[in-house]
Amino acid sequence: MNKVQTALSLLVALGIAGVLVMEHQALQRERGRQEELRREIQRLSGNQAQNRFPAPMVLHSNLASSLPGDQWRELLRLRGEVGVLRQERAEALHLEADNARLQSNWVEQLAGGKKLSLRQVAPFLETKQRNAESLVAASQVTGDLSLLREALEKHPQDPRVNFTACFAFKDKALPEERRQRLDAWKQSAPDNALANYLSAQDYFKSGQTDLAVQELVAASGKPGFQDYYPDYVRNLEDAYRAAGLSTLEAAMLASGQPLPHLAELKSLAGSLTQLSDLYRQAGDEASSKAALQMGVTLGRQLGQSSGSRSIIEEFVGIAIERQILETLDPASAYDTSGRSVKDRLKELLQQREDRKKLIQQGQDKLATLSGSDLLAYYERLKTVGEPEALRWVMNRQ
Repeated sequence: MNKVQTALSLLVALGIAGVLVMEHQALQRERGRQEELRREIQRLSGNQAQNRFPAPMVLHSNLASSLPGDQWRELLRLRGEVGVLRQERAEALHLEADNARLQSNWVEQLAGGKKLSLRQVAPFLETKQRNAESLVAASQVTGDLSLLREALEKHPQDPRVNFTACFAFKDKALPEERRQRLDAWKQSAPDNALANYLSAQDYFKSGQTDLAVQELVAASGKPGFQDYYPDYVRNLEDAYRAAGLSTLEAAMLASGQPLPHLAELKSLAGSLTQLSDLYRQAGDEASSKAALQMGVTLGRQLGQSSGSRSIIEEFVGIAIERQILETLDPASAYDTSGRSVKDRLKELLQQREDRKKLIQQGQDKLATLSGSDLLAYYERLKTVGEPEALRWVMNRQ
């Protein structure tokens, strides 16, 4: 029940109580007059009247007729108001139940893919003054790409805006438009290797292998790897809350956003394997190994559990690294520590199985958490990443 409904219920209850007190006082006065009337009847009718009492309905009729007109009308008015207040109270309770059902259905629909309307996100955009983050979030929760176009016009140097545009317009954009958006993203995020990796895959798909290699070399020299996921989640939560959802409902919906760049990175691993084969066929063994090493590095960046990583990112990273390593001699050295490729493949397999087990146990435990603990889980999801958040769930008593 929200604050308005609570206040309404309280006012209705106080009104009913007040009217009932007034009715009780009026009935007390009626009983006094009734007793006076009974004694008068006994005095006039003698012993016979003393031994006979009128039926309840007749007594009520006598009582009514004994009250002065204005008092009787006031009593009827009070009783009418009590009836109205009782009806309003019943309607308020019914409305509360209907609202709860509608809210539950609405959340289910949103989780199933239903979008918010522009009217529902208008307060959120106004509060945020239509900044880059709010326009991107509003575009995502409504599916309205005009909001993203507005963000591109107003904030062309924001990397989150450019990153989102690379995928939001992907199916409708011409090749040159996709290239323009990738280049804009690289310029707005010069230290983000992810932009170069996705640019490389776009070049591979268009047959421009030399440009793809240049992007891969550029990516290998950059320390950053940012998909902006935590920022997206926070902004989506704000948008859902502004539309009327609870904090927990908003957190649940926001955390389930897709990660479209992962499919592109998985495809990039295949492109690197093919590139390695081409170099090997040309007799350039050093370049062949370098291409595979780039694939291993990409897999590690995704597969390593850090900060805001999700488990699906780890799975994709593991899959990429395994795909590359399986093309090598299992007995060959993996790194300078003495581990072989075979040893590393076993480690990756064990890491994947450990994550599967953590997901299964964590999901079972999540179903038993209270609302406050569940909200705490979603907060940890944003700050320490999914693996650590699930471990926290597992340690809850």
